[in-house]
Amino acid sequence: MSKIKKENLKSGTVKRKPKLKEKSAHRSVILSAIIAGILLIISILLNGGYLSLFARETILLQTLDITVKVLVILFFFIFMMISIGNYKELTGKPLDLKLIVLIFIFSLIQSFRDSIVFSFSLIGLLIIIVYLFLVQEN
Repeated sequence: MSKIKKENLKSGTVKRKPKLKEKSAHRSVILSAIIAGILLIISILLNGGYLSLFARETILLQTLDITVKVLVILFFFIFMMISIGNYKELTGKPLDLKLIVLIFIFSLIQSFRDSIVFSFSLIGLLIIIVYLFLVQEN
């Protein structure tokens, strides 16, 4: 009699875990998308020239300004990849190359006004994509 109760308990706990994992995956998709949206707005404000971080034009402040702009673009790309990748995993479909290229181009469009930010963003995005490709192979 006790064996039947243990099996019922085990099957009940097994059924709960996928629901919790699926719920947390949905939460991850939404949270990553919200963070990516916030970073997109910040990137548009910074790279569009609507918001300036520093009033003075010294070399150190310009370097810091470029670094912040590039990091915002790179973090946007990472969080958008996480959000879309988790969504694709929930639906059971793989993340295809077209979508990665679309996010890549959308990330580069954010930095089209400044050639230095564009070049560093391009290098950073290529490094991220190569890293993700190498991690996926293993």
